[in-house]
Amino acid sequence: MNHACYPAKRQASPLFASVPPTTVDETAWDILLALHADQAREISIAQLSSMASVRMTVLETWLASLEARDLITGAAHCRTGELVATLTARGRELLDHYLSATGDLQVGAHH
Repeated sequence: MNHACYPAKRQASPLFASVPPTTVDETAWDILLALHADQAREISIAQLSSMASVRMTVLETWLASLEARDLITGAAHCRTGELVATLTARGRELLDHYLSATGDLQVGAHH
């Protein structure tokens, strides 16, 4: 078999090795995607609850879980002082890599 036509396999990113997308529940992904889209960091916890379609008590459980995995953190809103959830650098990197990889797959699927 001629291997010259096949690119070498890329090694999985250490980030994906530590937090593979398959280990994140749908509700957690809803939360992470909402926070990723919120570049201004202005989504309140109440708004996030509505966006993820979960009760506040359920959201709080998910926020604690995501914070324990160093994907999100809490911060005070710069104008209102209200608590908001934001992605950590690690969380943003995970989502950036994931969305970039799936974007490439979606483009290839249309050909």
